[in-house]
Amino acid sequence: MAKYHELVRPLDEDEYTRLKASIAQHGVLVPVEVDESGEILDGWHRARACEELGIRDYPRIIRGGFAESEKPEHVLTLNYDRRHLTKTEQKKRAAQVLEENPDMSDRAVAAKTGLSDHTVAQVRATAQIAQLDHRVGRDGKSRPARRPAVVVANKREQDRVIEALKKKPSLPGKMLTTSRAVRLGREAEAERRAEEARQDMAVGEARLLLGDMRERGAEVSDGSVDLIFTDPPYGADFLPLWADLGAFAVRTLKSNGMLVAYSGSMYLPQVMAALGKHLAFWWCGAVVLRGPHARIHTHHIAMGSKPLLFYVRDGFKPGPWFEDTYFSEARQKDDHAWQQSLGAAAYFVAKVCPKGGLVVDPFLGAGTTGVATIIAGRCFVGIEVDKKAIAAAQRRLRNVKA
Repeated sequence: MAKYHELVRPLDEDEYTRLKASIAQHGVLVPVEVDESGEILDGWHRARACEELGIRDYPRIIRGGFAESEKPEHVLTLNYDRRHLTKTEQKKRAAQVLEENPDMSDRAVAAKTGLSDHTVAQVRATAQIAQLDHRVGRDGKSRPARRPAVVVANKREQDRVIEALKKKPSLPGKMLTTSRAVRLGREAEAERRAEEARQDMAVGEARLLLGDMRERGAEVSDGSVDLIFTDPPYGADFLPLWADLGAFAVRTLKSNGMLVAYSGSMYLPQVMAALGKHLAFWWCGAVVLRGPHARIHTHHIAMGSKPLLFYVRDGFKPGPWFEDTYFSEARQKDDHAWQQSLGAAAYFVAKVCPKGGLVVDPFLGAGTTGVATIIAGRCFVGIEVDKKAIAAAQRRLRNVKA
């Protein structure tokens, strides 16, 4: 089959020279369209001009959901050239066609009127033509009315979206941002991994237990743990878990063991009261966050750090010196929506837990504490109730061990 650019008339030398000069002065004003594999559907001359001008970053739209047989029609629709009607006349004609055939696709109407499918969509909305879930194309086949499209700013974002489409080919039929497409791909991959997750897993000196920490935590021996490093859920609904965590910690920690836990700020007094039922407060530190900060709209605060709580058993004696504040790396959310910094976990595991000691994370998530513990050469037990999260943790720990 011929390449898509061979389906339409190429620009002559003068037209291309003017286009290239315009791009040099103003940049690419109309995004280049590519398919899920990165092959250009529309904008070959724009892409060529950018290459010759040394411009790497220019706007792109990634179109998904087309069968190979449908792509030539889309290409022809985008490049359809009919000059014998004015724009106003073309729009009027499009409105007539839509009124008579509301189930006809925008691209099929565009082919009849010489407009772009985007303009036809505008005419459909202006004329208040019924929005149907499926429309009939030029070949007479019924297909979904809306196709997924992702707007990207540069080649790097394009590559990220194409990788996400490999994990989730069927994106919603609407215009998406890069971050939304990547997140959908990540969620689809998590679903797939969850189906493969085993109940429990051992990786060297690390054990991962699938289940509720209030039940599976009973498998951790009394007085056997040097460090509990964890990130429990923060919401009001989860506040009872903090008392359960305190009870688990006071039973399993060694006499000089320590609990180090992330906490949100919203319910910090309640969290500290719950832990204080079983443990002694030792200190409050912080992990300083890099990158965009979450905005707490109820308090008009951009959250630039997270509290880090240090609790111990009665009679605890200070061990090695360590800093109470850690400046986090860039955001790390590839494996879990609430994933925390690997650097912070690695720092406190190395400082607080002696060599050969045992680290436990009763709210394992995607396994960051486990990864840090394996790297540090300590023993580890992680407990996680979410099958998707523990599947990610299993994969991460297998990879770091390998």
